[in-house]
Amino acid sequence: MSITGILLLVFIFAKVNRITPLSWGHNEINQPMFSNEAINGYDPVSYFTENQPLLGNEAYKYEWKGADWYFSSGANKNLFIGNPEKYTPEYGGYCTFAVSKGFTANTNPNSFEIVSDKLYLFADEEVKKDWKTNLEENLSKCEANWK
Repeated sequence: MSITGILLLVFIFAKVNRITPLSWGHNEINQPMFSNEAINGYDPVSYFTENQPLLGNEAYKYEWKGADWYFSSGANKNLFIGNPEKYTPEYGGYCTFAVSKGFTANTNPNSFEIVSDKLYLFADEEVKKDWKTNLEENLSKCEANWK
């Protein structure tokens, strides 16, 4: 394969997985390339009310900050509408570990952590475990990198 072909594959992989250096700019909310669907279509409120991710339903869709948010129930949608900042994952729903390293990356809805009433999403359990080994320092890095 030519170097151009390899570079093209790397570029496609990065775009599909939403991997971008923070310094290059990014959407405020984690969304796929061809959709406005926030955080992979999962209900952000369910992480708090059920302590687990629930797939949202299009019947309970709400547009906020240029993204379509999906909810598993009308009650969860109403909770979100009443206080979206409370339920929106930190760093727009991008992988928290990636943000601590200066990048964005897509997340696995099942890999999450709630710390001080804030929702953090991760690409997978391994990076979440790594990030948690030095929680305070990594939170500081995320905050500095996200600005």
